[in-house]
Amino acid sequence: MSIVSSALLFVVLNYFAMVRSAGALTLANSGYFLGRCVGALLVGALIVLAYRKIRGATLRLPVQALIVLTISSLVTVGTLAIPARTHMAGIDEATIHRYSDEANNNRNLPKMPPAVATKWDPAGRALLKDIAARNQQYISEISALDQTAKPLYTPQSFRDAATVQQMIDQLHARMAVADKYTDWQPVFSRMKDYVATVDASEEEKRKFLAGYEATLPNTLAACKAISDKEHAWLQASLDLYQFTLSKDGAYVWHNDNLAFAKRADSNTFRQKFLKARMLNTEFLKAYWQVRQAEEAMMAQLGLGQQAASPDPSRTQP
Repeated sequence: MSIVSSALLFVVLNYFAMVRSAGALTLANSGYFLGRCVGALLVGALIVLAYRKIRGATLRLPVQALIVLTISSLVTVGTLAIPARTHMAGIDEATIHRYSDEANNNRNLPKMPPAVATKWDPAGRALLKDIAARNQQYISEISALDQTAKPLYTPQSFRDAATVQQMIDQLHARMAVADKYTDWQPVFSRMKDYVATVDASEEEKRKFLAGYEATLPNTLAACKAISDKEHAWLQASLDLYQFTLSKDGAYVWHNDNLAFAKRADSNTFRQKFLKARMLNTEFLKAYWQVRQAEEAMMAQLGLGQQAASPDPSRTQP
């Protein structure tokens, strides 16, 4: 029971220590968590081994395990007393494309020739082409910004006040693009014009549009949810860099890390940093889920994938 309790305490302490410096435990940072645990256990094991060598003592295995766990827990507590250093790294390619894999796989499926299943399909194709064209323009504008933008969240992006201000300026430019593509109502409203050209009676058109408009609020709400995630991520990133700029002179950039003069400032920076990275991941995931749904609708209506959108692996939303 003592060994089990000590092991649980050890895991809990290391979990809190990891959350303090790297955020909530996820699959992406699970290696960091395991590394912390193994490191602390090695320290405990080395101390026990040194004690045995020096004193020539022989300890039973359960006693050794209990001592190692106790020492390792004390080592972890000691790390909690030290001001945490934020693990800073830019958004890597794996993170950018993690949620686009299935969409990319859809492009490898055999392309079916367009087939009109119902009289309303031409209107649906026209609307989806408008959606794809809007997404194409959105990605093109972001790609243009990416050509001159510096990577976010890297240690170098916090090097000095001039660099931090540059990051703020590019985030404002990125926010302007997000603002521009927030309202989807004008795009989905075009369905009325496309339905008007369908060879159907006015009564049929009225019933079709009634069904379409009944689902439109949910569609617009889904679009708004993506936009809200994008804005939340960008605003959190602006908050992070604006906070850093306000503390110019109160921290030192050294060995690819920031050392704040005040522990409270260090804690605030870490919280803002982790929040920005978390919201970025949430936005990427939601964005690619919507793109995948769009790809599926395009395939159902027999539209070629190249008409739907550019290769998502070539840009970072």
